[in-house]
Parts: sequence; structure tokens; C-alpha cells
Amino acid sequence: MDAYPNQGKERILPARIEQYIAEKTGSAVVLGLDKVLDPGDSLIGGSRIAGFMETHKRFEWYVPLTAKKALIWKTYVVPQTDRDRVSFLISAGFGNGSPLPQPAGQWDIFCNDRFAVSVRVVNHSQLWRGSECTFAFSANRLEAAEPYQSLCLSSVLTQEAFATFGPALLTVPTSWLEPGQSAVIRVEAKAEAESTRWFHIATTSDILFRSDVYPAVDLLSRNGPQKVGKHNLYFGDIHTHSGQVMDEIENRGCGMGSWEDNYLYAKGPGGLDFYALTDHERQIPPDNPAKYFGLADKYNENGRFVCLAAYEFTNHCYGHRDIYFRNMDAIVVGTNRKGLDPTMDPAICTTPQELWSKLEAHGVPFITVPHHSSATAHPCSWDFYNPKYDRLIEVYSTWGSSEYYGDFPRGVSDRYRTLTVRDALNRGWRAGLIASSDGHDGHPGNAQSPLVKHHHQFHFLGSGRAAVFAEELTREAVFDALYARCCYGTTGPPIMLSFTLNEKPMGSEIPSLKRRKAPQVKILCEGTNGIDHIRIVKNGNVCHTVPAHGEFSGTVEWEDAEFDPDRSNYYYVRVVQVDRESAWSSPIWIG
Repeated sequence: MDAYPNQGKERILPARIEQYIAEKTGSAVVLGLDKVLDPGDSLIGGSRIAGFMETHKRFEWYVPLTAKKALIWKTYVVPQTDRDRVSFLISAGFGNGSPLPQPAGQWDIFCNDRFAVSVRVVNHSQLWRGSECTFAFSANRLEAAEPYQSLCLSSVLTQEAFATFGPALLTVPTSWLEPGQSAVIRVEAKAEAESTRWFHIATTSDILFRSDVYPAVDLLSRNGPQKVGKHNLYFGDIHTHSGQVMDEIENRGCGMGSWEDNYLYAKGPGGLDFYALTDHERQIPPDNPAKYFGLADKYNENGRFVCLAAYEFTNHCYGHRDIYFRNMDAIVVGTNRKGLDPTMDPAICTTPQELWSKLEAHGVPFITVPHHSSATAHPCSWDFYNPKYDRLIEVYSTWGSSEYYGDFPRGVSDRYRTLTVRDALNRGWRAGLIASSDGHDGHPGNAQSPLVKHHHQFHFLGSGRAAVFAEELTREAVFDALYARCCYGTTGPPIMLSFTLNEKPMGSEIPSLKRRKAPQVKILCEGTNGIDHIRIVKNGNVCHTVPAHGEFSGTVEWEDAEFDPDRSNYYYVRVVQVDRESAWSSPIWIG
């Protein structure tokens, strides 16, 4: 569906667009913003607005993340309908409000005084789900400033690291509404720290005619996840930390919030398909680890939100590894043989071999994932490697990129030149690549707070996300995809990346090829912003780069004419968008 559905004969009119939305989503359609009843602590839009913005309205409001008073408005009148759901069409947007990283948080949306759904700042399209309601936002207009610089988008938005605007559909049960009456929508901000981030709402009387609403409709009406070939694509954050230690929840851990706070954010405004809380061993009750691991079962909801049982093996001598279990019969192996806090004393420090042996003896399938390998504080030794369990390496998190020394952005994760991901792969590691936040601020999938101990980690890109190709959204299917290395990592946005070599998917090991039979690479990518370039890395070196010139999708077919069948070779793909957000595929090995 577009502006000219009839071979360009006539432009589609608002009434037909409204009918299309109703048919596509199965809901009645109501314009979402008639009049603001109470602006609360919102800012009203300025007199000068950049053409970049979606609606070009003077009547728009920005709800700061730290607003104390809610924004309250009434919708257009809700008609009599036999549909069981109503979708309010809204012009929305999100922004950072500063060229510097800003703390995360959320906005809770209420309809007629009933909680509907929570949202948070995104730089991409996103569908959020509440227990009965949804909020589908299409990032039609997205712009990001150069690193450490800012955009000036209006007389109000003068210092923006990034901003995105587009239509949104807030869908609620019809039973919440009164036919012939307007609904009252309330937006309440919630944040633990001062932040300049904002949520944008604008008048909508002509949104059907002046905005491309179809991407938001597609997002809302999509039955199930995005399909890539035979598999579904799911996104998650499987490396986060809380502030809870044992039964104490007063932020005594290295993170923030209780265990349950982190699960609730991941499932709600975090907008994740799958999640893992990976607290350090000292935070887990040694006499009752089921109290910690059991929350993965409590919040697990197959088909919607999957939780893995996991924790972090915090080894100061040999490097940190996250441990993930295929089922809930999980155990904790400490890094200190005396059962105390992690130690630098090798005489009492549990070695990686001892870790694998103890977990193997327990009998539950597991994987181990090294991370921030070249960080000065917690580097990882590549001398300890078990191909059966070290199935993945975390290539990116809030610490920055570990792909190679000097990668962009330079966080605190590229301090040792010989401990990067490429170094591990060049040593013969056959590990897939993922990313996650390593979040410490209680906002899984959206870690950006200066309140935590590692306040220096945060930067202008996302906090990291893992992607898996799986047949269904269950704990077992997600674990199996991770184990098979049928996965990849992004800096945060849900970039779609498909990479095959001789028709084999990422993570595959291919036997040696015959001489004169060159490997055939195929790449398909859909960005959340314009793509700058697509890069193929072979045996630690960039062997082929394809410029994308800002296109939102890219397809690459390439043959390695310099292939040497007498040696082992590995290949992986890096996609870089114009806003520097990136995705890394897992490698494929030949020989």
C-alpha cells in the first residue's frame, strides 16, 4: 500500500486509508490527538521546525524523561464499532536532547486511567506490548549527528545527538472506551537520573493524508516475527546486571534495580524477544540459587518473551565468561575456590578448565561466552579455549567494540592490541559473534546511565543486542540457535543480516573445497537507517567492501577468487550504517 495504489491513477484518500488500517489490523481507527488537556511539564514546539521532522506542526509537545507532571490529552471521538480493539493514530517521536549519552528510562501510557503500555527512546521502529495493549512506532524520519556533535532541528530541539519521528498506533481493548466519547490518554515519565531524553506527540488531524502510516500498520499487523528464509529472527539482550545481592535489593551489586526490576524492563519498555540476567556469582544465594534462576521461569512466556537461566563467571585471572543453560536446572560455579569474592590469586582462582569440568559433570547443556576481551580492567586470556563450550564471543557491548584494536566507537574495550575478537579467530577459535549490553543500570536493551560504577562506558551508539535465527521463540530454540552459532550481534538497532557461504548459514563449518572451486558469498541486509558500507572479513583482514551510499537495504554476491584450499579460512560480515550503528555476523569456516 502506498500513496498511489491504483497504478498512479489517483491518490488514495484518508477515508480509504482508514479503511485499509482497520482491515489490516482488525481494529477500529481513531485519530489520536484532538486537544491537550494538561501539558504537565511538557515543552511546546517552537516556531522554527526543520523539514526533516515528520509533521511540521506548531502544535506539538515534548515530554522530558524527567518530567514530574504527566502530559494528558483527549482523542477524537470513539465511534460505535463491533471490533474488539481500537487503534489511536498518533504522530510521535523520540530524541536524546543532548550530544552526550543520556540516562535511559521509560514513559508509561495510560488510557482512561488504565495502564496500557510502556515505551522508551529508540532510534528505530519498535513494537511494544503490554498485557492487553500495544504501541507500534515507525521511525519514518531518523537522523543522527556526527559523534560528539549535535543536530539543530527546531527552536526547541537545538542539541540533538539523534532524533526520530513517525506515526504510531496505540491499540487498546474497545471495552476500555465509551462509544461517542473521547478517550483520555496520559503519559507519565519515569527515570532514575536526570536526563534530556524526550518523547514527542503532535496534533494528528491530517496525519492520514500527510504521513506515510503504512510501515506502522505493517508493524502492528505482522503475525509473528520477521522471517528470513526458513527461520524467524529474534532480538534479545543476554548480558545484564542488577543491584540485588542475595536478598538485599538496595543496589549493593554492580548494577541497579532488583532482579525483578530488570526482568520487567526487558519485557516491557526494553522491547526484547529474549533476555538473560547475568549477575555475578557473589550476588546469587549459594544455598538457594533457584531463587535467582527461578525468575527466568516466572517471566518466561514462549512465543513472546523468552528467558535463559544464566550468570557471569567473574574470573579476574583469566577473563569473564557468561554461562547460559538450556533448561532451568542451573548451578553456580564460583571463581574463588574458597567461596569468597573473585580473586587475583591464581592459587585459589578457579580455572576455565575447572569451570567446564564442573558444569559438564552437572549434566545440563550449557555454553560459555567470553566478553570485553581486551578491556584493561578485565581482559580475557585466549589461551583457554574449549570448542565444545566457548561457542560465542561477545563482540560489542556498552564497553565498546572488541572486534579489532581501534574500532569505532573506541570504548574501554580496545586497550590490549592482541586480545581482540580477530585475534581469537586467528588463533583458531571457532566462535560465533553476538552482542549484548552488559548493562548495569537496570534498563536491559537500553543501557545508558551514568549512575553506575562503570559510568565511563557509555557512548553515542546503542548498548548492544543479540540476534538469533530460530524456528520458534522458546528457551530451547534460542539456546540451540546460540549453540549452533546461528546468530549475530548489533550495536542495538534490530538490523537484519543474512550471510551464507556456498548456501551454508553463518556459524557453519564447511569441509575443504576442491581446488578451483571458489567460495560463493551471499549477503542480505536491511538497516534501520541508511547503510554506509558492507564489509567482508577473511582470516582477520578486510577482503571486500561494498559501499551502500545510504540505501536502507543491500544485497551482495561475491566470489573469493583468491581462495586458498590448502589452508583453513574463515569469513564474517560487518555492516556499518551512516549513523555508525553496526551488525556483525557469526563467521563461516572452510576446512
